[in-house]
Amino acid sequence: MEILQVILIVILILLCITLTALAVYSIFVLKDVKETLEDAKEVSKTIRRLSNYVVAPVAMVSSLMGGVVKGLSAVKSISSIFNEDEEEEE
Repeated sequence: MEILQVILIVILILLCITLTALAVYSIFVLKDVKETLEDAKEVSKTIRRLSNYVVAPVAMVSSLMGGVVKGLSAVKSISSIFNEDEEEEE
């Protein structure tokens, strides 16, 4: 064999080894990315759960306050009707 053929075979072998190492490294990187995304998914679920725990009581308090405001306006309306009747009698 000529020296050129030997050099080309050595370069081809080195290229194959390099590409194999790159493929193995890529597999490990993709595995790490998958684990990171799974952890981010868990964090997202936890945050969603916690926000639901906060939103539900706030919504209940908001509706309770709305009911109190409506009740107070009804009491004011009724008391103003009685006050008008008392003023007409005087």
